[in-house]
Amino acid sequence: MNAQDWKSLFKLGLGAMLLIAALGAVAYGLGWIGSAAVVVKEEFGPEAALRKYEWFIDQSSAIKKADADIVLFEQRRANVETQFVATYGADKTKWILSVQAQYNQQAGAARDDLLAVVSNRNGIVRDYNAQSEKFNWAPFMTRTDLPPQSYVEYVVK
Repeated sequence: MNAQDWKSLFKLGLGAMLLIAALGAVAYGLGWIGSAAVVVKEEFGPEAALRKYEWFIDQSSAIKKADADIVLFEQRRANVETQFVATYGADKTKWILSVQAQYNQQAGAARDDLLAVVSNRNGIVRDYNAQSEKFNWAPFMTRTDLPPQSYVEYVVK
């Protein structure tokens, strides 16, 4: 082989390497585009829209149930007070120690139960509010039958 043949062979090899590198770069770029398309489909496609919409409805229902439970537990707490006052009088200092202890135990249990329900509700509310603030949930928030965008946390009085 002479020098001219080596030059031609070198140019051909270099051209093939450049073509392979260019095709690899294009394939790599298309892979990114393909990955982006998959993410868009998974986050904004019809299946995702339905899943997210159903999640909002489920969470809203859970919050409404917790609100109803809170009303029941607040009533239970008030009933403890009402029953003891009706039976033993309004002045708790005149109650005998065993009645005071029984009252404290029942009132404490009623308050603890109420606090547990409130804590559960507020956790659901925090999840709901956090999800509603994400940008990829915003397109699904335009339905007229969708629950509120956020809820206020409940505070025990």
